[in-house]
Amino acid sequence: MNVKYFLAILSLSFLGIVHAQRYVNVHVDNDLYFGIDRYYSSGIFLSYGKILKPKKDSLTTDRQRVTHQWTLGQEINTPSFRLTRDLSKMDYPYNGWLFLRFIEDRFKQPNFGVGWGIEVGTTGANASFAAPLQNTYHKYILNLKPLSWAYSIPQRFHLNLQTTLRWGLPINKKLKLVKESKLQLGTYRTGGYSRIGMQFGNLEGLPFFGNRVEYYTSGSAFFLGNVFHYILHDYSLTGSAFNPNSPFDFDANHFVNTFQAGIVVYTKMWTGKVLFNSVSKRVVSERFNRHPYLTISLTKIITNL
Repeated sequence: MNVKYFLAILSLSFLGIVHAQRYVNVHVDNDLYFGIDRYYSSGIFLSYGKILKPKKDSLTTDRQRVTHQWTLGQEINTPSFRLTRDLSKMDYPYNGWLFLRFIEDRFKQPNFGVGWGIEVGTTGANASFAAPLQNTYHKYILNLKPLSWAYSIPQRFHLNLQTTLRWGLPINKKLKLVKESKLQLGTYRTGGYSRIGMQFGNLEGLPFFGNRVEYYTSGSAFFLGNVFHYILHDYSLTGSAFNPNSPFDFDANHFVNTFQAGIVVYTKMWTGKVLFNSVSKRVVSERFNRHPYLTISLTKIITNL
């Protein structure tokens, strides 16, 4: 048999087995909803993803469902005294982080999944577009004075890898114990976290973990839990781990916790998520014991299964 003919048949057979559901997602973290602007003050993430699955719904079979997601993201850190140019008065670093991330998740069943990811990007006030975008927003949208950005974590190119494990243990028809564990290794962040809590609602699977948009029925779920972080190194807080290059002399806390409470709502073509976060001190010198911010996420299915 001609090799090209064989490959064509194989490709057509594969297309007959696998379908793809595609989606776009906008995810925004911000503390502005609480009338503050400090520490991890802003995160904007634009994602495109697709879910590959067998022709027969894998929620009722033992075949894996695979999700691929690409994310363009930006994170911004600022001290609590946003206008000062005095280094001694800054209790948190200025830092911008612009990155591109790819993640693959595999779920053999709705309540158990594993994943991996790779992330590349750059820090630097201007290289990450953090300073110009933040000050444009403050000046023209909020009618506030521009932030000083007098000192910031230096510009560097970074590479990071991650692995993820997620599972859920049903307690009754609507209540479930859920957990997500992640390990990160790279020049930007190295460490891990364990996110554990209770999920209540009529949605299958783990809708608070990742972008799971393959459900056909509408519904909602609530989440209440905590994230326990172990931070071995975070370039956004202390600069390089090998060649000290930060203008700030900060000690980062290795153990950090984040209290979370939120709701997710699914419809046929849309998913909305709102999550309240309260983070303990990442840097020892922070003037405030905890930092609240709100996560708002909106997903639109653009190709149905």
